[in-house]
Amino acid sequence: MLRILTFNTGLTEIRLFGAALYADVPHVAARAAHLADALRRVDADIALLQELVPQRVKTRLATALRDLYPHRAGIAEDSRFYGTGLLTLSRHPIESAACTPFAEQTPEEGLFGPRGMLACTVPTPGLGRVRVINLHATAGGAYRQKRRRGAPDRRSAQLAEAIAAAEAPFDGATVLAGDFNCSPATAPWVGERLGAAGFADAAAGVSRGTWDPQNPLNRGRASGDARRVDHVHVRAGRGRPVAVADARIVLDEPMVPLGEGRLPLSDHYGLLAALVPA
Repeated sequence: MLRILTFNTGLTEIRLFGAALYADVPHVAARAAHLADALRRVDADIALLQELVPQRVKTRLATALRDLYPHRAGIAEDSRFYGTGLLTLSRHPIESAACTPFAEQTPEEGLFGPRGMLACTVPTPGLGRVRVINLHATAGGAYRQKRRRGAPDRRSAQLAEAIAAAEAPFDGATVLAGDFNCSPATAPWVGERLGAAGFADAAAGVSRGTWDPQNPLNRGRASGDARRVDHVHVRAGRGRPVAVADARIVLDEPMVPLGEGRLPLSDHYGLLAALVPA
């Protein structure tokens, strides 16, 4: 069995000469302090994480979890200080890794936190060599700006880049997972295009999620239905069928002390998919 987690940590923070210019939420530091312990409790074999910006945030987390995840990708591969925010942690060796910003970006994302994908090849005991693509698609507008027109077109172009990366010659199973910034309900074309490329939605039927009411970006939607914008899609390899034994939500319980209450670890929740040979 191979347990794969995808989780948008929501820890983007931009500082200049020590002064905070932008933070996802006012309580980034409180969240960050609980992330390593929370990931230990999930105990996935491979953790695909997004929005760990800047690079020092990735490095600190990878160091804190080195005993559980001795293999990592996304630090040396992502050379920008304000990089893609992608980090892949693995119990198993990572044979190769490549971090690629998407060609289509909003100007502010391209400057401070480009969306992109981190593709790794991981040999696993049960499924053989698996290609794991960790991605973060555009939100359409960032840093407290209104979502811009054209965001669906940018996401469509980014998905095409991810599918093209998955089409590179490879005999093993491929996992394409991360924050797509759109839900199956609002963007059914995502599942349709991935299905046409041979991928199955490992988390089909999982729809609920968590909004953090303390995040200023959520004030207009905290009372509405939460959307599932995080995805895990799986494609079997040549002669290596794969089945989804289980898929469930994790990391959605209030666990971060703030004032007199507790908040979720992120605006997102984690998706944990257990894959087995079919």
